[in-house]
This record gives sequence, C-alpha cells and structure tokens, in this order.
Amino acid sequence: MYFYKDLYVGPSIRDPESVKNNLRIGKGQFTIYVIALSPSKREIGANQLEILHCVNLQQPYYKEYPPYIIGIASGRIEAIELVRSMVQEAYDHTGSGDVRAYLFPHGIRTVGVQRLTESAPLE
Repeated sequence: MYFYKDLYVGPSIRDPESVKNNLRIGKGQFTIYVIALSPSKREIGANQLEILHCVNLQQPYYKEYPPYIIGIASGRIEAIELVRSMVQEAYDHTGSGDVRAYLFPHGIRTVGVQRLTESAPLE
C-alpha cells in the first residue's frame, strides 16, 4: 500500500506512524478506517475517494492492487468528517471539489509503478 506524503490524520489518532506500520503488516485495528483514492477512472460523477475499514485491506484484491491511502481516522464518523474537510480544502483552493486534482495536480507517481494517467487504473 502507498501513503500520501502529507497524510490526513483524524484528531483521535495519537500515533499515525504506529497505525501506518500496523496497516502495512496487517495487524488488526478495531476502529481504524482509511481514506483511499478510488481506483475508478476519472470521469464526471465518478468516485474520487473510498472509506474502508482496515480489515478490508486484508482481502486478496488489495494485496494485488494496493490502495493509495490519503487519510486515516478512528471510526467511520471521523473518516467521513475527514473526507468532508478534504473536499472543503480542495474547494477553497481550486473552486472545485475535485480532491484528486487538488492533491495531485501533476498526476500520481509511486516508486516502481508507472505514472498514472486519467485512463490508467490505480496500481
């Protein structure tokens, strides 16, 4: 899995590095939710972000297609509030609710993975 360099962290998360390490090794964390980029293509009306409970990351799909995690939160309500604040921040800076374009104005680049374009699936 990949983590955004300026990871959004909910106010209830006391040690983000510990949470990230636990996510990497697959250790259970009862209350942890992640906000990840949606693997859907960038089209008008397409999903931009997904809120997932950390246990979902243990599914085979996410082993083959690791998510790009933008934020971590303690509880679903906190995750929803974190997404709301991301969208508000994107709107305040760009006049648009396009979180992807705000966070990655030049596209997404990850180590060892091809540069992602609007038509490429998230890897």
